[in-house]
This record gives sequence, C-alpha cells and structure tokens, in this order.
Amino acid sequence: MDNRQEKIQTAAVTLSPHGESWRGAGEELEGFGFIAYANSRVEKLRDEGRYDAANKLKMYLRRFIAYLGKNEVPFKDFDALLMRNYHTWLKNQELGRNTISLYIRNLKRVYKLAVNDGLAADSNPFEGMDVSYRVKKEKNGLTLAEVKRMRDLDLSGEHPSIVFARDIFLFSVYARGMRSDDILRLTKGNIRNGQLTYRQHLTGKEISIPWEPVLQEIADRYRQKGTLLLFPIITAKDPREQWRQYDSLLHRINYSLKKLGEMMELGYPLNLTVARHSWESMTKSVSISDLL
Repeated sequence: MDNRQEKIQTAAVTLSPHGESWRGAGEELEGFGFIAYANSRVEKLRDEGRYDAANKLKMYLRRFIAYLGKNEVPFKDFDALLMRNYHTWLKNQELGRNTISLYIRNLKRVYKLAVNDGLAADSNPFEGMDVSYRVKKEKNGLTLAEVKRMRDLDLSGEHPSIVFARDIFLFSVYARGMRSDDILRLTKGNIRNGQLTYRQHLTGKEISIPWEPVLQEIADRYRQKGTLLLFPIITAKDPREQWRQYDSLLHRINYSLKKLGEMMELGYPLNLTVARHSWESMTKSVSISDLL
C-alpha cells in the first residue's frame, strides 16, 4: 500500500462525520468521499469556535447534496464535468452570479484542503470557472433624509422587536457603520474620555470614534444592572451557545428591519448591511453632525 492510500485510510477513520470508523480497507477507500471530508471540516471549524463559518459551509454542502441527490460523492468522481453541471444547475435555480460563485468557491476551498491532506488527486475540477466576486456598482443605502425619517418614526404601537431593530440600525449608522457583532460586544469599558474605542471582531483593527450623545441615548434604553454590556442580549457563557444566540438575534433583527423598510416604502429589503452602506455613501456628502 502506498503512502497516499495510507493517508486516505487514516483520514477516513479519523474524519468520519458521525464519529464511527469505516469498515474494511476496501470500504474505507470507497466510502470516504468529498461530503464526509467536508463535514469533517465543518466540525473542525466548530471546534475552533468559528461557528458562523461552520454553519455557512454546512449550508453550501446542503445545496450541493440537493444537486447530487445523494449524500456522498467519491473523490474519483469529483471532476470538471460534475462542477460544470453543478454550475449550470445553480444558474437554473435563478441565483445571482455572486451567490453561485460563493457556492462553487467554497467547494473549491474544501477540495484544495483534501488535496493537501492527500485524499484527492491534485487535479483541477474547477479549471476555467470564474468564481471571483463581482462588486456591485450600486449598493442600497439610506439617504440623510431617510435616516432622519426612520429616527422620527412613531413606533409606539409596534412590537418591541421592531423598535430594537430600528435602534441597532441607527446605532450602526451613528457609529460610522459599526457591524452588529461589534455592537453587541460593546461594554461600558469601551467608552473612555468621550471616545468609543473597540477592536473589530472581523479584522482585529482598533477603531476609535466620538461617543455622541445620540449613541448614549440609544444605549441608555437597554441599560441593565449587573452587566457591563451596553446591549445585554447575548447572555450565554458557552461560546457555541453565544453564537447560536447571536445568529438567532441577527435573523430577528433583519426580519424586523424588512418590515420597517416596508413601512417606509423603500423599495428594497432593509437589513443591517444597508446600515453600513448608508454610512459609507453619506460620508461623501454629509458630516456626522448632519445625522444627529
């Protein structure tokens, strides 16, 4: 048995997505394929605490499995024809170019890892496929007048989730496009000498901006005793449960923002990404004082 076969058998036993060994040497080589390996990468991401990345990869795999109509494809059958047919199938689902590229690109990343682990042939089943991200020419963003209209909306008869979503959206805009995961991590310790200073969770970059009274006003509405968090919503101690709480909250916020956008008759779905784009677009023509 050559070294590559030994690596395949070792990985097949180690990386079985359900924790059990594959039975028999021949069955190990035959049964361990791309999906099983990809599922092992999902578990690795979860073990590293990268729950968002793990769940996204799982979502990409579910789409691929839906195309396959079965739960596994051997590495020997993972070829250029399969990828071209999958690409065509995705197009027939009326998905956008960037969405299709995202699905293909993540399969490509997993395949390269399998090659590095000696499980797949060092071929290129993605040859000739353009999976680059195409930047949209226009991004949805609120105008200064729309931000002020959102701020002044009478939501007294609406569900508290609508009010909370509006507040988080406005906080993001006022905080110069701050991402929701950074907002929900903010503590009183981030506010010093009239400045809001925090480290971006996504990039690790330290950001410092003026702590405007309007930011304090929003934070005051959610202040609770016994916690340093400005928005004490994510309460779990376990990192995996924290991510689940955040993911669930993010869906609820975006669902509420969609309803809010319909109330404002914006003509496109409102979500937290629009908050970042709103700030980015308005920095070209307005100052922060115009927003307040």
